[in-house]
Amino acid sequence: MATPTVQRALGSIPRRDAFITMSDQIQFQTLVHLLRVLVSVAFLPLDNTILVVFYLANYAGTLSSPSNVLRRRRQALQDVHFYPKTILVSGVNTPHGLAVARSWYLHGHRVVGANVITDDRPTPPSGESMSTALTVCYRIPQSQYVSRLLDIVQREKVDLWIPCSSETSAADDAVAKEVLESRTPCKCIHLDPELARRFSNPDLFTQFLAEKDLPVVERHQVQSRDSIHKILHRSPSKVFRLRKPTAGSGNLRSNNNDGSDPLILPKRTLSLTYSQVSEVPISKENPWVLQQQTRLGEFRAELLVVRGQVKAIRVLRSGGDSHGQGPSRLDGGLATAIHKLMDQLATKGGPRMTTHLTVQLHVDEQFEANSVRYVVHIAGCTLGASAVAHLLQDGSSTSLITGYLSLLSPCTTTSFCREGSDRSQEEAQGQQAEEGATIYTEKTRRFSLYRTIKSYDVRRVLPALYPACEHLDDWAHHEADRLLFWNNWRFSPFDPLPWWWHVHVQQPLEEVGSLLGGETLKSK
Repeated sequence: MATPTVQRALGSIPRRDAFITMSDQIQFQTLVHLLRVLVSVAFLPLDNTILVVFYLANYAGTLSSPSNVLRRRRQALQDVHFYPKTILVSGVNTPHGLAVARSWYLHGHRVVGANVITDDRPTPPSGESMSTALTVCYRIPQSQYVSRLLDIVQREKVDLWIPCSSETSAADDAVAKEVLESRTPCKCIHLDPELARRFSNPDLFTQFLAEKDLPVVERHQVQSRDSIHKILHRSPSKVFRLRKPTAGSGNLRSNNNDGSDPLILPKRTLSLTYSQVSEVPISKENPWVLQQQTRLGEFRAELLVVRGQVKAIRVLRSGGDSHGQGPSRLDGGLATAIHKLMDQLATKGGPRMTTHLTVQLHVDEQFEANSVRYVVHIAGCTLGASAVAHLLQDGSSTSLITGYLSLLSPCTTTSFCREGSDRSQEEAQGQQAEEGATIYTEKTRRFSLYRTIKSYDVRRVLPALYPACEHLDDWAHHEADRLLFWNNWRFSPFDPLPWWWHVHVQQPLEEVGSLLGGETLKSK
């Protein structure tokens, strides 16, 4: 019955109209490609002027000031006791990867870049590969990831590898770390394969936290009403949320999109709790998920951990809650509690614990006789540089570079270098403690025509307006970030060429290639 219905529905569409629609879409895509090329050409004189002005200003020292970033590099290179390292940063085509490369360059070190590509088709050089921060930039095919990394490390005599690529998984980077550290003196900012597997799997990570006696958000798959009451009686000070599990997502994940409100337990009275639970259709064949509920909200901590020590940290409110737009007197105490818990996590991970890590946290409050204290529970974690993008893009934090360098200590056999390294670590730890006393809120999202129109709920009147507004938002934001250099993450006052090259060389060539090849190439 379904097949004739579909055939009738498709047959009701005039073939000529369908052909015209497809033809119009092709013409529209062609027009978009041509328009982008023309806009790039139109802005070329202005952007050339901007490029020349910044290079002349840097050369003449006009931008030299106590806060000038280039002053740090010049001072480092003039220090006779400074020993520059060779750093390999894979994934410099990401905002955080390029930020890390630039930060190492400004501290006086030699930086080698690499981009992981998913295909071997010839493409124009990327804007990021033109960065002043990079001595050389390699292209690594994804299929030859480990072997090409090993070749680059041996050829360039790399001291430290920092994986920042978004094209590889934590397991891929773990395998590469094992190969590199076993065959070369190079050190790697990543977990070994065994720890990476434990931290990447939610169940294994929960088991790890339980073994290390660290506080974890309680999640239980319950199959009877009696089991619900036992959990509630065992934890009288906690609040739980009871939901149906999501089909196919595992036992410990609750369904937030089933259209039903969760049941918050316990209720005000014991009898009301029993009454509510008695109405839940729960059984062995129909289990539910009981998850601990937070009172103060969800947070996340972005960490750089080296040899079981937290070297840099940034605590952020998840979701950019409106109540957290400004600093509060309570933030210091809460950030301190989170920082202490992260120190415990890193320490109990042991000396094998070297990685970029973001930890999801649920914060509750526990009422005592004369006080209220924060109770922080770990809800999950994500490995990799992409998960700590806010931390890595903070160019003002020197604790990052000092933390990375601690993996290479002792840097030389001279006592001066060891003492200098110890002093710099102490200074970085002091700065880290000061930074850790702050809870950051993610930047408010830009204006969105789609969200504005959606708030008026006009789908019934104009059903095609929502997707049109989404496409318009994407196009406007992409074009604005591409043409307005101060919004483009590739731009830096001391390093403007990556932005210019991307806007006026790489993208126009890709647009022309799309016109000639009939494929749409999207630049990140």
